[in-house]
Amino acid sequence: MVGIILATLGADGDLIAAGGAKPSTPDGHITVDLHGGTMMDFVWIKPGSFLMGSTSSEPNRGEWEDPQHEVTISKGFYLGKFEITQAQWIAVMGTAPWTGKKHVEKKPNHPAVYISWTAMEEFLRRLNEVAAESLYRLPTEAEWEYACRAGSTTRRSYGDDDSPLGDYAWYVGNTHKAGLPFAQPVGTKLPNPWGLYDMYGNVWEWVQDWYGDTYASLIVIDPTGVATGSARVMRGGGFVNRARNMRSAKRFSYDPSFRYSALGARLVRTK
Repeated sequence: MVGIILATLGADGDLIAAGGAKPSTPDGHITVDLHGGTMMDFVWIKPGSFLMGSTSSEPNRGEWEDPQHEVTISKGFYLGKFEITQAQWIAVMGTAPWTGKKHVEKKPNHPAVYISWTAMEEFLRRLNEVAAESLYRLPTEAEWEYACRAGSTTRRSYGDDDSPLGDYAWYVGNTHKAGLPFAQPVGTKLPNPWGLYDMYGNVWEWVQDWYGDTYASLIVIDPTGVATGSARVMRGGGFVNRARNMRSAKRFSYDPSFRYSALGARLVRTK
């Protein structure tokens, strides 16, 4: 059984936690008790517009990042401050799919890995069943990139230079090459300007969309990707990848049943 305690909005717009107390997190954040004190933090992402995809001059880009186009996110949403942890997965599902697998550090604050897109749907179903409404889901690909960019137009939210990457991301340069061949504890690198951690590296993150080879070359509002497909989109890069994969526009995809040591997710909670 999963119990949920939510923060809500008071009449003056302030966040009020269940029971009437203001949450201890900063403005624009809420904290949810998934079960028995296992908490999950969310950051409020305001509506806005951005350029999705990459320009033809961006190094290491792929043609599947074409064309760069204007996207409007018309509704704000809460996005997980961190990737889903092993403790959070166990609290909801009662399972540990990473047990006995290679390249995994089995600890509560490390990302939940070997999680398929299909398994994520069951995770979400259980959360929404207890909430008695559809509050939780995966981010759309557009929402993910919008939050990752955090207002930036550069390759990464902090700029174009590769040299600071190790301050923001766990990738092959500071994991495998440092004798750490597994995902690291969440939130141990610097956040992006909107307070989100590990948007680059650590683990790839499933998003909601089916994968399409190109984007629509239009100005679009709240896109959800192609209607059907055989693969789901993954974003952000993982600890197994080189710096070239740690970019806001980088896309990858795999069969929804795929599981891997560098693949997890983060949640959206609707307002």
